[in-house]
Amino acid sequence: MKKLLLASAIAGLSVGLTTPTMAAEDSYEQYQASIAQRADSGVSGTAIFIPQNGEMTVRLNVENADGMSAGLHTGICRYVEGNDGAPDLLAFDDDPLFDLSAVDGNESVTTIDLSTEDLMGDPHSVAIHDGDSIVACGNIQ
Repeated sequence: MKKLLLASAIAGLSVGLTTPTMAAEDSYEQYQASIAQRADSGVSGTAIFIPQNGEMTVRLNVENADGMSAGLHTGICRYVEGNDGAPDLLAFDDDPLFDLSAVDGNESVTTIDLSTEDLMGDPHSVAIHDGDSIVACGNIQ
């Protein structure tokens, strides 16, 4: 019986010592968007949103978009061509909420003043612009 109690105490102590601790707020969360081509543009990729210290780093990896601009928009991609019938919350705003760095090669990295709550509180999307045309878009999830 004493051996069983001792084994239980050791097991309980070892569980207490190996229980993972939570990382600091925002240190492990990431949000993403798959960026899909529009109108056979051939532009596609991914956007990763990394929150840290009340800001958001946006990393784009986009094919066939070298030199194109990018933006973080309110609304969802479904309504890029028009907001007719779109609920106000989902309507795509043509003017970016934040301009992101232009795509250089296949990448773009921008840090913006945006919290996780603001990013995820309302629908947002990331769009790749070729002049005035949106050639790819992805909803943030």
